[in-house]
Amino acid sequence: MFRRLMKSVATVYHKTGEDETGQGVYDRFVLKNTRFERKESVRPTVAGLMPYNSFKLFVKAGKNDRPVFADKAAYLAMTEAARKLCWTVAEGDVITLGETSFSLGDDSVDDMKADCEIFTVNSVLKDSVAETGVIEISGRGRVFYT
Repeated sequence: MFRRLMKSVATVYHKTGEDETGQGVYDRFVLKNTRFERKESVRPTVAGLMPYNSFKLFVKAGKNDRPVFADKAAYLAMTEAARKLCWTVAEGDVITLGETSFSLGDDSVDDMKADCEIFTVNSVLKDSVAETGVIEISGRGRVFYT
């Protein structure tokens, strides 16, 4: 039954550092067969009400283009060849709904705020109690359309 609920595609941009100009360097992972849940709300500020969106992304480990999930420390310690077989996500990474490719050509991940809705990862929880292999990624986001 859980498999029927996992029909979304999401793109994860994992930040691995910065280049000489100060722009972020990211590894891009397209995750298929995921469940993306969004909550849209507003929050009060001094300037008035501001949109505040949050999300939860459920990923079944082993059902993606990059089947092996590695935590951030293990991923950074891997060789380049080993990284091609894995995917990772950590706090501060960026997620978009659907398959996006802002890391190609003249576009950068830092520029995508002008083009689509992005979400920032706040927490990553791997289910180790029930051993279902589901990874729960949650965070927040705002709409940055121009």
